[in-house]
Amino acid sequence: MEKRGKTEEQAIELGGNEGGRKESDQRLSSGEMESLVAICDTLLPSINHDSLGDVDQATTTFYHSSASMAGTPELVGEIISEKLKHPKKWLMRVALWLLSTWIGSFILCGRRSLSMEFPFFHKFSELCYNQREEILLSWSFSYFYLLRTLFKSIKLLTLLVFFTQVSMLSIH
Repeated sequence: MEKRGKTEEQAIELGGNEGGRKESDQRLSSGEMESLVAICDTLLPSINHDSLGDVDQATTTFYHSSASMAGTPELVGEIISEKLKHPKKWLMRVALWLLSTWIGSFILCGRRSLSMEFPFFHKFSELCYNQREEILLSWSFSYFYLLRTLFKSIKLLTLLVFFTQVSMLSIH
C-alpha cells in the first residue's frame, strides 16, 4: 500500500451568518471598504474603447463599467465579512485595514506609496491608477507568499463576483 503525502489544501466555505455573532460585528469598516474599492477598480477599471471603432451598445456599456459601478466591491465585502469561512480570513481583513492607513500602505506597498510633494505618504486608495496597478503586479510576483496569496484571493473574489452578476433583466 502506498503512503500519500499530506497536502495543505483547505476548502473555502461560503455560508450564511452562523456562530451567533451580529452582522454588524463582521462587516468591513469604512477604511477596509475604501481599500477594497480601490483594489477592485484597479483590477477591473473602466476602459475607453474608442480605438475599436463602431460597436454595439452592449459592448460600449461593458467597456465603460468598472467594478465599483457594478457594485462589485460591496458584494465582495459581504462575502469576505459574512460568508467566507476560512482560517486565514483575518489576514485579508488586516491587509485591507493596513492599506487604509498611510503607514500600512508603506509597509505593504513600499516606495510606490510615497510622493515628492507633501504629504509624502499616501493611503492605497489615494494613489493614482498606474501606481496601484504596479503595486498589484508586484504582489502577484512577490517573494512573500502572503502577498501573493492576498493578491490571488482578492482577484479571484472580484472576478468571480463581477462576471457572475446578473442584471434585473437576467442579463449578464
